[in-house]
Amino acid sequence: MYRAILFDLDDTLYDLRSYWRDRLRLAVDAVLAREPRFDREALVQLAIAERVYMEHWPDFMRRQGVADEALIAEAHDIYRRGWFEQLALYDDTTHTLEALRPRYKLGLVTNGPSRIQQSKIERFRLADYFDVLIVSEDVGVAKPDPAIFKLALERMQIDPAEALFVGDSPEHDLRGAEAAGMAFIWMNPHRAELPGGFAPPLATIERLAELPPLLKELDR
Repeated sequence: MYRAILFDLDDTLYDLRSYWRDRLRLAVDAVLAREPRFDREALVQLAIAERVYMEHWPDFMRRQGVADEALIAEAHDIYRRGWFEQLALYDDTTHTLEALRPRYKLGLVTNGPSRIQQSKIERFRLADYFDVLIVSEDVGVAKPDPAIFKLALERMQIDPAEALFVGDSPEHDLRGAEAAGMAFIWMNPHRAELPGGFAPPLATIERLAELPPLLKELDR
């Protein structure tokens, strides 16, 4: 029987991918107003492929041949302005966590800079739901290193065999949870194909609301 459920944050509890794409579009639109030679969606897709977050935007624009530093700065400001103000959890996240909390210990393990991830944690009030919250920069180790999973389990006083990890990334979440001795549930709302070389997850879900009934079945 499982005693703890650990979660990833980005693209597991909320839709970072769509939100990030929308923010990039705003920034690209500012550039297109003076540099119409770009294809909007192609540039957005390239930025996503290269994982162009806020701090990377100026260098990304320079690599695309934009020489107007004032334009780069204007688009950068649009990209990052009010970044956290419109973030929202999936519509079933809070209900799911509330349903699980009486039965399981809950943990959060996320990669990323502390400033960014802690701002999300505060905005979403995740401390109200989780017994343990771990951000990779705070602890000096990141997924898929099994050490960050084991640290969360130690803080929760849970053995790996008694815990499940729920995340969207085969590379970071599935691989790391497996190395730490944990079962893995794949959050896969976009119905992606599992890349080759990965062990099949214990289960695959498209919405967090699927978790409580799934866990009841697993606990039987």
